[in-house]
Amino acid sequence: MAGISEQEFFATIREALSRRGPAVDLPDDLEVARVVDPKADLPALMAANAEQMLLKVYRVADEPALVAKVMELLAGIGAKKVMLPAEDIPGRETILAALQEKGIVVGDPDKSDEHFTADAGITGVESAIAETPSLFLSSGGHRRRLASLAPPVHIAVLRVEQIVPDLLDWGAAHAGEMPASETLVSGPSKTGDIELIMVLGVHGPKEEHIIILG
Repeated sequence: MAGISEQEFFATIREALSRRGPAVDLPDDLEVARVVDPKADLPALMAANAEQMLLKVYRVADEPALVAKVMELLAGIGAKKVMLPAEDIPGRETILAALQEKGIVVGDPDKSDEHFTADAGITGVESAIAETPSLFLSSGGHRRRLASLAPPVHIAVLRVEQIVPDLLDWGAAHAGEMPASETLVSGPSKTGDIELIMVLGVHGPKEEHIIILG
């Protein structure tokens, strides 16, 4: 909006948000609209659905295997610098030690520019959805949105118990106040706007890797 100050702009947004009313309640019976059996093998279902969305999913049994897979992926792209925020990433300290041993630079997550010169970003997730399939990432605390958005390769690490069947379960578990930012990632960045040709990595990572621990 031209001709107004930054303070006026944000005041307009805050005033609009104050009128949004109460959140819409989810159906009492989630089974009515459910498309995924909660008793299904959720990691296998997520992996099958992810393949169609150009997501690459790997399942590892323990932390050593997790670290080995992370280092294998980084070696595959010849990574020299990665972002590893100080958030709750399974095996983070062991991953950090492996990076240091290999001489891979770990960027400062508090400096925005660092993310744009990194070869990969490694993050945890709040949860994952087997149905769509999607990764749920939020901001706040030590989490850094840019670690999953700016580098050309994003490696998401999650525990098997973080996977929920479908969007209904995800919505029920995340009712209440929203953080400053929530992102659902269902594949690498892509567009077909230019002559209807699919191009990856236009607005974000061109590769999305998911490592499921457990």
